[in-house]
Amino acid sequence: MWSACIGGLPYPELADFHPKGEVSQAYDLWDPERGASRRAVLIVDKDGVVRYRKVYTAPHLPDMEEVLGEVELLGPTNA
Repeated sequence: MWSACIGGLPYPELADFHPKGEVSQAYDLWDPERGASRRAVLIVDKDGVVRYRKVYTAPHLPDMEEVLGEVELLGPTNA
């Protein structure tokens, strides 16, 4: 996983393997032309509400300080 390249993540990560594209389609991230998901970071709170969403194009990687800052904004009871 790409997260290993950046030292790992302190929270769960989802990869949309099978059934192919089901989660990507649910979050409007599926790219039918490529037959694959767009690269994205979504932060979903414990109630299932998307609190952060950012789509990336290769070769760009997420800004982990930004992502972790968004997670911290949720606080320990919502993450």
